[in-house]
Amino acid sequence: MTRALATALIMFPLVALAQVNDKGTFHFALGVSAGGHGTQYLQKVRVAGIPFEVEDQDGAATVLFPIDVQYGIAKPVSLGLFVEPGSYLDSSATRSNSLVIFGFQPRAYIINRDRFTWMGSLQIGSAGLTIEDSELGISQVAKYGGPFFGLSSGVGFHFGEHIGLQLHLRYMSTAFKLNDLEQNGASQDLTNFEATLNTTGFALQASLAAKF
Repeated sequence: MTRALATALIMFPLVALAQVNDKGTFHFALGVSAGGHGTQYLQKVRVAGIPFEVEDQDGAATVLFPIDVQYGIAKPVSLGLFVEPGSYLDSSATRSNSLVIFGFQPRAYIINRDRFTWMGSLQIGSAGLTIEDSELGISQVAKYGGPFFGLSSGVGFHFGEHIGLQLHLRYMSTAFKLNDLEQNGASQDLTNFEATLNTTGFALQASLAAKF
């Protein structure tokens, strides 16, 4: 009895000082992110070799469902991957849009306690956007792709050894290029037509988190 009590007293400080992240800790998070973005849409058409450009400034909203996997390589750092499917809604609010973002995500644990952490994350990856539209009897599908860059600052609250909640404020930036355009099911020649869509904005994210 005395030996068991002594062992418990020795182990208690070690348990109490367990941190949210450590070397070998596996993290998984699933959540929802809602954001607002400023957009720049640039079209370039060549007629008889002469380029004509049209630029449009607008806004858009996104709703994404982030899936994040992290692995602790040291107490203050983890490395991971993310994928975020969801939707993109421009100001017309009449189009069917699907958006997916994926890539690499290193994370720093600025404050790393047993039940609380303050995190800073970097996201580097790619994004794909599909916009379906129908007007004047013409059905159109435009597919865009390009690089994605993101930064976030967030906090995590753990209610037990394994389960917690994360809240993040995010900066997001994408640079889309039109890769494919279909009208009434027929692929269009993009030799003399270019389109780019650049977005920059902020989002709030809430995730249910688990660690093992």
